[in-house]
Amino acid sequence: MAHTKKSNKLYAAAAALAVTASVVAPVAADAASKVSVKYISPILMKHAGGSKYATKKLVLPTKVKVKLSNGKYEMRSVKWSGSIKFEKKYINKYQVLYGKVAGTTKKAILKVELQNYPVDVLEPELAPVAVGEKVVLPSTISIRYKSGIIVKRPISKFNIKTPDTSKPGNYKIAYTYKGANSVVTGSIKYEVKAADISNVMGSVDDQTLSVKADVMYASADAMAELMVYPGKDMSATPFVAKGMLKDGKFMASQSGIPEGTHSYVVKVGDVKSPAMEFTVAKTMLTSAKAIGKEKVEVSFSRAVDGVSADNFKIAGGTVTSATLSADKKSAVLEVSGLEYDKDYTVDAKNIMIGGVARDLGSMSFMTQGVENIWMLEVSPKASTIVANGGDNTEVTFLLKNKATGEVDMNADDIVLKLSTSFGALSKERVTIQDGKATVILTSEFSNTDLDAMISAEIIETANGDYKNLIGKISGEAKVKFSTIAVTPAPIEMINMLAAESNQADRITIFLDKAVSRELLLKSFGLDKVRPSLHEEEYMANDNIQIEQFDGMKNVIGVKAIPSNPKAFELILDKETPLQDNAVVKVVAKITSNTDTEVKSKASFKLTDARPAEVTSVKAIGLNQLEVKFSEAIDTANFKIDGQYGGKYFTVIPYGFDNKMGVDRRDTVKIMLNDNYPGVKEGYFAAGKHSLQVWNTMDFAALSDETNIGTTQNLDFTVAADTVKPTAGVVVESPEQFRIMFSKNLKKADIVALYGSKMKLERYNSTSKKYEDISEYAEVTSYDAMTGEAVVEMNQDWTVIYDTVNTKENYYNDKFKITLEKGVIQAEANGEKNDALALDLNYEGSPLNKPDLKSAEITAIDRVMMSTDFNVMMSEPVKLLGKDRADTPLKNADGLVNPPKTTVEFIGKNKDGKIVTVDGSVVGYTDTTDKNFRVKANESLQSLVDMKGYGEDWKVVVKSLSDDVGNTVATATHDFKLMKTPVTPVASPFEIEKVTANAKDEKDVIRIKFSEGVQYAGMYDATSTAQYIFNGKTLPVGTSISLADSDNNVSNGLDIVKIKVPAGTIKTLSNVITVNKELQSYDNSVLTGGYEKAVLLGLN
Repeated sequence: MAHTKKSNKLYAAAAALAVTASVVAPVAADAASKVSVKYISPILMKHAGGSKYATKKLVLPTKVKVKLSNGKYEMRSVKWSGSIKFEKKYINKYQVLYGKVAGTTKKAILKVELQNYPVDVLEPELAPVAVGEKVVLPSTISIRYKSGIIVKRPISKFNIKTPDTSKPGNYKIAYTYKGANSVVTGSIKYEVKAADISNVMGSVDDQTLSVKADVMYASADAMAELMVYPGKDMSATPFVAKGMLKDGKFMASQSGIPEGTHSYVVKVGDVKSPAMEFTVAKTMLTSAKAIGKEKVEVSFSRAVDGVSADNFKIAGGTVTSATLSADKKSAVLEVSGLEYDKDYTVDAKNIMIGGVARDLGSMSFMTQGVENIWMLEVSPKASTIVANGGDNTEVTFLLKNKATGEVDMNADDIVLKLSTSFGALSKERVTIQDGKATVILTSEFSNTDLDAMISAEIIETANGDYKNLIGKISGEAKVKFSTIAVTPAPIEMINMLAAESNQADRITIFLDKAVSRELLLKSFGLDKVRPSLHEEEYMANDNIQIEQFDGMKNVIGVKAIPSNPKAFELILDKETPLQDNAVVKVVAKITSNTDTEVKSKASFKLTDARPAEVTSVKAIGLNQLEVKFSEAIDTANFKIDGQYGGKYFTVIPYGFDNKMGVDRRDTVKIMLNDNYPGVKEGYFAAGKHSLQVWNTMDFAALSDETNIGTTQNLDFTVAADTVKPTAGVVVESPEQFRIMFSKNLKKADIVALYGSKMKLERYNSTSKKYEDISEYAEVTSYDAMTGEAVVEMNQDWTVIYDTVNTKENYYNDKFKITLEKGVIQAEANGEKNDALALDLNYEGSPLNKPDLKSAEITAIDRVMMSTDFNVMMSEPVKLLGKDRADTPLKNADGLVNPPKTTVEFIGKNKDGKIVTVDGSVVGYTDTTDKNFRVKANESLQSLVDMKGYGEDWKVVVKSLSDDVGNTVATATHDFKLMKTPVTPVASPFEIEKVTANAKDEKDVIRIKFSEGVQYAGMYDATSTAQYIFNGKTLPVGTSISLADSDNNVSNGLDIVKIKVPAGTIKTLSNVITVNKELQSYDNSVLTGGYEKAVLLGLN
């Protein structure tokens, strides 16, 4: 009952009566019974649940069992002094209370053990789920007990009902956990999310809209749809296309959309994305291209019903027929009356599309110049001949159709003017018949190598179909006059057939055969970096010339086209792009693998009618965006989240990498500046963001404003990243440690950090503390790309420890590299490091014990295309003079430098005597100090080829030391250096004798061959083009006839008689040179010498 003043008075009166009774009664009892308390039974109790969570609270007993002196037991009341404590420190321990028992002075003892009990449920964080999806609960939930321990319990113990996910929202799941005499209740939060649609991207091809998007939290049965609203009228009934939703990606397309501007949304379940506009362009002519002089190919933006010649008009020409392609998106027009290399315009009208006649506009085109239709191929049979004044080779001139690559067999009576920069041609004018002509090029004597450039130009023709070629079609080829004899090799010639482009920063050239990218790089001088150039640091030579409006364009790279090995893109310097809608002229000199250079020409009109647009935006880390466009761009404007413009970020174009042939001019990187106002300055907050892009300019837009792109808004998502940078370490030797950072670092200066914020420390066993010994080492390299830093000792451990006197060394102590907290920052997320201590004495570390094992040479590999070798070691070594510090070791003799490594190459000379060629160490090949390169000090290949040395060689590497001074055993490696092969040319066809002015044959040069000659075709021995007499072509008035030496015509006519004008043959000495490629009647090739002295007066 409640306590009042009245009740207190009653309580006091009752207490007084009780005291009186206790004074009187016991005297009578004790006197009567004479019984006393002999023993009080102790009480043991266990209790769980404490005072808060217990379902049954702790109640102390009010009576205890006592044993009386008469042997009987009885229960007596007890009053306990003190109380039970429920603090954490008493868990699983006994607390003892003493009680006063009625009728005795003996004390009762109560022991209470507080058992551990649950006080908290560590409620799990549940992943959000889509509407209708099942909440994924963990199999166990952790419980925290009063003592602080955490124990996992099966979820079945928590009496959880199935969560409701029928509607989106934030909810709680109630739970009840029953422990021993305890109950813990609470709730677990979970979220049901509606579909989240982001990164919606649409593209239009013809009349089809294709859309993709990222979708999260879509329910399993949610319907995914693309809804297209005609004319941007969101109240109109939309076209609805069923979408495909898989792995969080939505894709759908709708075809047959009419021309005009419309809107679309992505719908997943009941959730819709914001409406986005798109345009289906009107059906128009998209291109016109001349094919030769009598055909024009036109393309339409989409398929048409049909065409006829009446649908097309070309001022200055007449369309005679129109043939529609199979896909109905292009047509070839037959046209008469057009001229070469001239601009025209084609109009397209009344073309049926969907049953309706429409005008498709006009498009300009340029007919091809003759250089785009024909080429004159100058083809030497040998790329190199000897510079002795007598060696020769055939040179063939072929008029080819570029479109087919075939010789124009209809080309007759076309006269070429010929010239050569060195040597002599057997004719200075030659006439093409059946598309071909042949002359002989004879070398001149020289004590240095010469490059003879052979030029040919069409100068006249009686054939009216080829008059336009006069003065416009020419060709060149190069033949090397070498001072040393070479084995003739097959000739390879590479011609440029055509050039085209639809982007102003590049052209595509089409060749007549597949070649490697490396061949073009070498031909155009793009295989070597030129110093002091900007951007890609490459610039082509004059072998590739691209001209527009009398201005030359600079080529900085070559890009292969994987789908067409005969086509390559030539990338232009950004400072010299092409001008849109204008003629481009291209001249290429390409040198083949047989060192044959061919000059060819092409021209085209650049038409780039398509503006560039963004195709994707991707976040990289928390401070970068990668934006990809549909083509290479020059510039664009960007804004992030509708408010942060250019001062908050830096736009970095990727450009073209000519070394690797990788083109990323269609991609830019946006790097946030440090002033970007995110939650963390310079970094995005995790979650959704948007990027607005406008005024996108491809390179054609620099000269054509219609190519400037429209404004685009694109969403992107930044994933959370709170991982701090850490590091690991590898002890590569007792004197070299490699630190590997887990993330790329922002503006990290590891060299500057070392010694102050980053230290090398040694444990002092006396002071029980680590001490800084950074002065004995230094950071020798840091690679920001790989995140690796190398720390090397700058003194030998024997010097640091004074091992000679102290008898101690590194293996007596423990070491670590420390990095203070917050001194490095991850580039990707801005997080700074916690304090790091990198243990250098981890299990297996070379610092743990003396290094008694010498390094071993694991391999010696020959460097490709050289007589250099890479030597690979099992651990770091010291190369005298090649390290930043040579770190001499200290022993009883004082300081001892590392030994000087020597290299020798051992072989045999032409007499079989063993010879040694000295070599040298080039240097380390990487930062591990395990690999280094050696070379011979003179050319071993020349010794084998020119001096007859043997092909079997041995490289010997001596005098190596590892980092602690262990000497490395001498290593050898056997290799074979093959002699450069010289392929002999065997043939029974040869010149036996040359005479002149015989008794009955005045002014006749008589050549006797070992077998019959040919008298028709390319190797017609009666052609004056086969001979050079006294260094000159045979004079006008020369005639040639054949005779037979054995009167057996079945084995051929083997005598050639050359009748020359009087006075041609000198009285003293004469020399005649015969085409060394001349073949006999059975096609044997001439051998045994082709430059012969003429013997006078002999038969």
